[in-house]
Amino acid sequence: MASPPRAVAPALDTKVPHSPPATHLVDLVGLGIGIAGAFVAHPREFSLRVVFRAWARRMMGRYGSENLILNLGVKKLLLVGGRDLSRQILESPPTNQQYATGSLKRNSMAFLAPHALTISDGQQWGRLRPLNERVLESGRPHEFRQAFLTQVHSAFTTSPETIEDIRAAMGRTMLGVVFGTGAPQSLADDVQALFQLVQQPVKRLLLGPWARRRRARFYEALRRVWRESVSSPKPSLIALLHREAQGFGEEEVLEQIPHWMFTFTGSGTDSLVRTLTLLTSHPAALTAARGEIGAAGPLDQADTVDRLPYLEASLRESARLYPPVTRTFHRATGGVAPGELRLPAGLEILHSFPLIGGAESLSADAQRFRPERWLSPDTAAGAAEFDPFLHGARHCPGRELIMFVCKSALAILIGRYQLVVTTPLPGEALPPAFPTHGIRFRRS
Repeated sequence: MASPPRAVAPALDTKVPHSPPATHLVDLVGLGIGIAGAFVAHPREFSLRVVFRAWARRMMGRYGSENLILNLGVKKLLLVGGRDLSRQILESPPTNQQYATGSLKRNSMAFLAPHALTISDGQQWGRLRPLNERVLESGRPHEFRQAFLTQVHSAFTTSPETIEDIRAAMGRTMLGVVFGTGAPQSLADDVQALFQLVQQPVKRLLLGPWARRRRARFYEALRRVWRESVSSPKPSLIALLHREAQGFGEEEVLEQIPHWMFTFTGSGTDSLVRTLTLLTSHPAALTAARGEIGAAGPLDQADTVDRLPYLEASLRESARLYPPVTRTFHRATGGVAPGELRLPAGLEILHSFPLIGGAESLSADAQRFRPERWLSPDTAAGAAEFDPFLHGARHCPGRELIMFVCKSALAILIGRYQLVVTTPLPGEALPPAFPTHGIRFRRS
């Protein structure tokens, strides 16, 4: 029996400003059915993100646009999949004239740190951005990187076997880098638990009183460490914060720290684990990486870490395949019109980074682990454009520092401990989402 003809969206007149096409409520029913079917078919490998991305790509094809307004009934949300619109939004400074922080992101992060740089706009962003850049020494090798490298080696004194082992070691690294020595382990434990609440609004609502008590305990410990560090500064981010934060209030200063902390055990750990897994799943890449490590020099010297371009390319490549930052939220504040595209003021905007690039991102070669693509002169422009920690005005001011830490740890795990993943990923058919179960490591 022949299938009924599919409705085709009318071609948009690009000569006059227009809004992106909007999905129908019935499309959400299809998404719900797809989610249920995927979970029933493969409960252990189920990934809501993968199902949503596949659905979004089908909708983009159906409506003939890389950018869609998702009609959620009571609310509308712009889903950004087009490279040009993505670049314009990310490159614009967060102001009340163009794009501000999305309401969902602001409400979630405000629970932990209402003055955090990541949710600041306008004049507040203009004050906090330079402060964060000065402390994290954005865009250049950090002056304390040799001391930070010592902290990495101190944290990875034993060979890890699981993702949680690596996360715990990155937590110890974080305490050393951010606070020097003597910071309580409770700070690392609390910031992880609190960020889980930031990322899960329903859980935060259900655990409200407990969550507020834990937040109060976290800031009490943080405030105590901050005040004690005045009299005994050590090479650390908090020492630089004391130096650079003249004229800022104590609470405003302290609320910059949680995001630095979580980067180590959040996106930093994710990047490290995924790169270790992908490298050791590809024998030729692993041989190249170990050869580079062996020729670079002693791993306890910061200059040696600078001589590891293949490891850095591997971190970039794993982040391209499995972005550590998968989404971010903005809000159109002035009815801005990028080119011929009109966005109503107040429209909430969702960036889903794995969708950016369209068909190009789905090509066979794009789905393969190829670190060398970031070392070839032919891909230099692409390497400059891609940033696993965002690009544009809101790019992570600590990206050079966290890449240095991840590269140092990766050299230890592959070079000193000769780690490999116990069950390698298939080299030519990588899964659409990085596995959340069954990843373990052993010495080769």
